[in-house]
Amino acid sequence: MKIRSITAQVVQLPGRSDYTWRSLEVPIGRDVILRILTDDGIEGFGEAPAILSWGGENQKYFGEDPEIVCHLINDLITPLLTGHNPANIKGALSKMDEAIRGFPYTKAMVESALFDILGKQAGLPVYQLLGGAARDRIPICHSVGIAPPDSAAELAMKVIEDGIRYLQVKVPGDPLEDLAIIKAIRKKVGDDIVMYPDINRGYKDAKTAINSIKAMAGEANIFAVEQPVEGIDLMSKITSSVDIPVIVDEGCWSPFDALEIVKRNSADILSIYFTKAGGLLRSMEIGAIGRASGMPMNVNGSLEGGVGNATNIHLSAALEGNILPGVITINNIEGKEQTKVGGVFYKDDVIKEPFVYKDGALLVPQRPGLGIEIDEKKLIKYSIG
Repeated sequence: MKIRSITAQVVQLPGRSDYTWRSLEVPIGRDVILRILTDDGIEGFGEAPAILSWGGENQKYFGEDPEIVCHLINDLITPLLTGHNPANIKGALSKMDEAIRGFPYTKAMVESALFDILGKQAGLPVYQLLGGAARDRIPICHSVGIAPPDSAAELAMKVIEDGIRYLQVKVPGDPLEDLAIIKAIRKKVGDDIVMYPDINRGYKDAKTAINSIKAMAGEANIFAVEQPVEGIDLMSKITSSVDIPVIVDEGCWSPFDALEIVKRNSADILSIYFTKAGGLLRSMEIGAIGRASGMPMNVNGSLEGGVGNATNIHLSAALEGNILPGVITINNIEGKEQTKVGGVFYKDDVIKEPFVYKDGALLVPQRPGLGIEIDEKKLIKYSIG
């Protein structure tokens, strides 16, 4: 079996509502859908929700956007991988890494499509190719975007009414504003909902961060805090100074980052994105580090459409250890909605069937490969450029 062709198409999914975080500069849902075709006629799909303003700490990792992704696919990766055996996934990753430094979202998209092909050829879902499932249902954490306190609280309540019990709350990085938002949500949803703020590196010094975190913990009973500052030294200071868990996101992209975090005690929880890591294989390496060090983990996404979110779900199923609910989407299909607000960021998608949602969790797909089927009419409908 060999790769015959590789094509990339930019889509813009219709958003359910305005959603933002502190450093977000563009609307979500403008993604690249990748199709890899083999000479046996098997198609594999991947997705890159690439955002130029999203990257690692201190410019260590930098953003990608759809134009960059398409350039890499069309001008570099297609010539590189045409004729390659898609079952040799590590070989494909090695070729890409030798020719192109960085750009993990692009490489993760390619790797997902290769796993999709291999799963379809073998008649197995992708999680089986990663060693099997440690769980068959994936509890969802909904991300509440930055909004005034009353608006954020109203939205959070609608999420709870959809059956989701975990909330990540984006805050602007101002201690007074952050506390007001968190308190308003806690008052609205009650004490039984697990909630934590995501500050996206918004605090500029350790003392401000520590004081703000302690105030939110004392007055609003937050479970944890996500990425309050930028830089491993400041993260270490905060982790050792507060009683609640500190989640690392922007600071953890690769297995090498995860090792350093464990050694430096710069977080209590690892947030894993298959996109940040450059694919499922390296995400599993991060998971092994987290499990061996006794650290809880979650699988967070970049609010992918259905193609990318399938990869999130298979990763969430395969990871061993203490896996907490993560921010991954519930991909509603127009006319087949399962929730009104909870987990929903888009009104429609390019996959034919939504992942099954039940009691606050998504069920792991059991069909071969990623377990999705592309709606070709929707792919055309939402294509841009």
